[in-house]
Amino acid sequence: MKIPTVQHDLKLFIDDAVITVFDTMLAMELHPSDRGAHFKSDETQVIGMVGLAGGVTAVVCLRVTQTLACRLAEAMMGIGPDAVPSESDVNDVIGELTNISAGKLKSCFRNPGQTCSLSLPTITRGRSIEMESMSGTERHSFTFHYGDETVVVEFYSLTKEKNLL
Repeated sequence: MKIPTVQHDLKLFIDDAVITVFDTMLAMELHPSDRGAHFKSDETQVIGMVGLAGGVTAVVCLRVTQTLACRLAEAMMGIGPDAVPSESDVNDVIGELTNISAGKLKSCFRNPGQTCSLSLPTITRGRSIEMESMSGTERHSFTFHYGDETVVVEFYSLTKEKNLL
């Protein structure tokens, strides 16, 4: 199967992957939202990125606030609310959640006889981070909510003109 050309199909894949991963790994129920997400300029973001290469070439990004990233680390590592996860632990958890989500998406795009590999996760932190897609790529953004927290998943893929979709 090739990457869906219809935004709706990609949304179904992303929704399924991310909601399933958060439910299975963290027992957290995410809710998809049609409203775009805007992080406050003074709020630190933690972004996990994993690349797909092979039959599909894309990057999956998982964006959360530092506050939510710590809560996710606490939930995944089973540490109490009085313990504060280290920056390294938070990075590992965000990287792993991104990696598992990308792996689930990889299976949606698998073509018989073609391999598709995942990169190692990369973590970026900062305030007021704006990501732009390169020429020849398409950016798709999907927003989820967990309580009052926002989770954004971005999917950057090569366009048809770049001979992959």
